[in-house]
Amino acid sequence: MKSIIGCFILLKFLENIFAQDVDLGEKLEDVSLARTFTPGVCGGGQSSICASCTSLSLCISASIVVDVPCNSTTYPYCIPGEVEARCSTEPTSGCAPASDEIVAITCSSVGVLPDPSNCNIYHVCRTVQGISDVYQCPTGTRFNLRVRQCRARRVTPCVTVTCGATSGFVYYGTSSQYYAYCLVANGVTSRYIFKCPYRASFNMSAKSCIYRCTGVGNFVNTNDPTTFYQCYVANGRLVAALRSCPVGTNTFNQTLQYCV
Repeated sequence: MKSIIGCFILLKFLENIFAQDVDLGEKLEDVSLARTFTPGVCGGGQSSICASCTSLSLCISASIVVDVPCNSTTYPYCIPGEVEARCSTEPTSGCAPASDEIVAITCSSVGVLPDPSNCNIYHVCRTVQGISDVYQCPTGTRFNLRVRQCRARRVTPCVTVTCGATSGFVYYGTSSQYYAYCLVANGVTSRYIFKCPYRASFNMSAKSCIYRCTGVGNFVNTNDPTTFYQCYVANGRLVAALRSCPVGTNTFNQTLQYCV
């Protein structure tokens, strides 16, 4: 009996310690938006233009263009100009931001999303396709996906998205619910984070989230409450179909089982 009581006290003690580690972090007001590079086009009187963030093109004529990569060691970035482009040590404003720059994301779902490149911040999304609110974890903590808040670094590994040389979907750490897409274009690698809804997991073969029905009925899509999953039996097994709420309604009500 004493050993049981002792274990209970120890568990409560550890629970209190971990609870003290949890921190919501600070909402940042001055953040940048994700940047997108737009290649130049020959034909406007320029002698050269930036073909990508790391290469320029010599405009021999509107139809004859010679691509020239910037030196990756000395002057790796292309800077556009009114008449000619040049290679530089600093990226242009349309290219990837500095690694320490805080960048908001366009929300792919509502809820909390990790940052694909910085484990010291996370994003709170209130509307689909809206701009995220960015929160920074206090010193000594980083974003913990399990509790969706900041926790001490000693119990929270730093997880970021690792991309390859080509575009494609990748896993986010060991999570089956969170995943990312790497877009490699114009010398820039952009990382986009996604979250599967509740009861769904990411399937790399299908390149999408697979929803798991627990029974026949309608179930809210936790990523976007203006939609819901309709679960029904087909060919002897449960299948799910994503449905949108009708025009004139706002959200799916799980209790009422219809959109209101």
